[in-house]
Amino acid sequence: MRINLHDGFYLSPVQEGDQAAYVEHLNDKATSDCLLKIPYPYTQKDAEFWVRSCTDLKKTNGRPHHFAFRREDDFLIGGIGLYVGSGTAAHRGELGYWLAKDYRGRGLASAGTQAIVLFGLTELGLKRIEATTSTHNQSSQHVLERAGFTREGLLASYHIKDGNLIDVYMFSTLDPAAASPS
Repeated sequence: MRINLHDGFYLSPVQEGDQAAYVEHLNDKATSDCLLKIPYPYTQKDAEFWVRSCTDLKKTNGRPHHFAFRREDDFLIGGIGLYVGSGTAAHRGELGYWLAKDYRGRGLASAGTQAIVLFGLTELGLKRIEATTSTHNQSSQHVLERAGFTREGLLASYHIKDGNLIDVYMFSTLDPAAASPS
């Protein structure tokens, strides 16, 4: 599966062989600080676990939930994906994404977000896709707004990373066909 973005960049499922790129890009403290589930330093063991988790999830579900941003030469330069809820939350997914610092500011994150939202709504049957950003991560907030997300509000002490409570903004986008009958 390949989702073309622009200028030769595209999304495709995370795959075996991506580990070195993950280690290279995610050993950036500034990037790690903006990503809740990314440890610092990021090790080969972390990358092996992540790639195995993504490929296992794809096998289990018959389709990927996590994708790599790639250059024309197929090298991984970022990641984007959906954590799909279960039970009473099975209708929604949580979006997460990152780009290596040399590839930011090119519209890739917004284009990738729009593509993954479409994938989540059409292929995964989601009705709501949400994302949180720390209150200081204005770049990520702009990505979500450009991709059509609505900022819903502030969630105080919502996440914890490295022992610190983090205030975040909640953003969402909804399947227009699934609007609640208010």
